Amino acid sequence: MRLLALDTAGPVAGVALWSDGLVGQRVERVTRGAETRLVPWANELCALGGFALADLDGVAVAVGPGAFTGLRVGLAAALGLATALELPVWAGGSLASRALRLGTDERVWVALDARKQRVYAALYAGSQCIEAPADRPPTEALNGMATPFVATGEGAVVYRELVEAAGGRLAEEADHPAVDTLARLGAEGLARGEGVGVSEVHPVYLREADAKRPTAR
Repeated sequence: MRLLALDTAGPVAGVALWSDGLVGQRVERVTRGAETRLVPWANELCALGGFALADLDGVAVAVGPGAFTGLRVGLAAALGLATALELPVWAGGSLASRALRLGTDERVWVALDARKQRVYAALYAGSQCIEAPADRPPTEALNGMATPFVATGEGAVVYRELVEAAGGRLAEEADHPAVDTLARLGAEGLARGEGVGVSEVHPVYLREADAKRPTAR
């Protein structure tokens, strides 16, 4: 199984290549221009693995929640490749891959910074999601959290003091986009027949975009 995975849900973008095991990944904090880097990164990783994009069996992409612009950039690249190469797509949750990357049985609070003093957060215990992703203030999301717990994701980095005050600790590489885990999950999903067509893949937003279409006069 040769699969390319992309995650641009947060400010750290990532592309990973899976070929019966992780071949490599490119992870970088990108302030602008991510759309110009994803496909070149993909080509570099394929070259590292000794094959071309045309040799891929599928594409995995993080569909959210996350930054509106970031998600659109990642989806455009992933779906563009899938369309051009006629590949199935595996759509993964951006919070799930980050939580599962830790590979722990501990409670994992995973959060992405949603701006405006809010986070997109979920709670995991092992591989099970016990609190579904929601758009909440971090103080509310952490209120009454059972301890001990480990926190990961860009939101956990931004609100580290709140995490520690609630009795948690920050995971190593907490801002990593977990695109390596997304690649593994995608390969496993495609092997189970969970691949879908491009038209069936949609971003997962937990709030409406701030920009509004102008109303007709």
